[in-house]
Amino acid sequence: MKIGIVLDNKISKWALQRFEPLKETCDITVFVGERNDYDVSAIGLKKKFLSKKEEISLALRDPVTAFNRFVKAPYKKMDFYYFSLRKHLKGFDAVYSCDLMRSAYSLASLKEMLGFKLFLFWWENVPYRAALDDKSSFQKKSIMKNVDYFFPFTKHAKENLLMEGVREDKIKVVYPGLDMQRFSPGEKPGSLSAKNRIPEGSFVILYVGKLVSWKGVHNLVYAARILKMKGIKNFVFAVAGRGAQKNNMLKLIAETGTEENFRFLDFISYDEMPEVYRMADLFVLPSYPTMTWQEQFGMVIVEAMASGIPVISTNTGTIPEVMGDAGIIIPPGDYNALAGSIIKLMNDEPLRKELSGKGRERALELFSSNKKSEELNAALKEIL
Repeated sequence: MKIGIVLDNKISKWALQRFEPLKETCDITVFVGERNDYDVSAIGLKKKFLSKKEEISLALRDPVTAFNRFVKAPYKKMDFYYFSLRKHLKGFDAVYSCDLMRSAYSLASLKEMLGFKLFLFWWENVPYRAALDDKSSFQKKSIMKNVDYFFPFTKHAKENLLMEGVREDKIKVVYPGLDMQRFSPGEKPGSLSAKNRIPEGSFVILYVGKLVSWKGVHNLVYAARILKMKGIKNFVFAVAGRGAQKNNMLKLIAETGTEENFRFLDFISYDEMPEVYRMADLFVLPSYPTMTWQEQFGMVIVEAMASGIPVISTNTGTIPEVMGDAGIIIPPGDYNALAGSIIKLMNDEPLRKELSGKGRERALELFSSNKKSEELNAALKEIL
């Protein structure tokens, strides 16, 4: 079985960990764009690097098609290495992409010509969102009718595909997988705490993710202020990530007088993340919904659970589906409930141990990359 994976410039070790165990039974090639966002050196799969030079050269050999796809295209930047994929995907049985990426649009146009099956992973859990943007709506109409099989990452995402008219016999839910050996409970790394100037004995509350408004990051500051007002000391919010809201967070931190309670770890490589989780006593993800976005999965929740870290998160998107009863779920935007839950766990070590055990057990049962690979492989064999 010859399989291709094309995910625009989003190829990463994290995204492909479910495929790596399949390399013994499938011939898998990952197509990596010239401007890929992540280092791919650690990915244990065959890689084909795409270049703009080759793409332009191939396009010049077929000026009519190039004119139709680039000049006459209704919107800019519709395709992802269309001519390169047309050349290199000959003989493939199936090709994977995700949601409404440019690569999915290009693959939808190539599948009949090249004879491969098009499989689409699906994160989206807000129905009909593409209708609110003309370009996305155009792309979606072109893509959806050409997809042979959908692999939504959650049951919630499946429900929205059904709502939008996709046949149930073309859908199979396969959760994302995580390497449970890498993300596992362990001793606190003292050197990492020292590097980030976290005082010994501090209760470390970890946030991992983009610093954007819809992740509710400002609520971390409000919660810290409440803890401080209640006379609680020796706690630190460790914030791992980058984003546009960092400056606003810093303003709120200065205004609330909680400077000593925050450490910004900035960007952490995926290789370092297991140690970051082990540094923490508690993990929080205070996401909240907007008109066009709800938490699509919260893989950081799974990473925390697998690491044996108790989790507090919010009742939005697919978070309840991911967490089950293995953590504390609060209303979105309720920083008082966030602070109260943090205090509860700070003061209740048996509860922390209980949630730690439940989280690890749930992660092993539902999100092991080896199990997910087996599910994916079985589905592939059945479909192809």
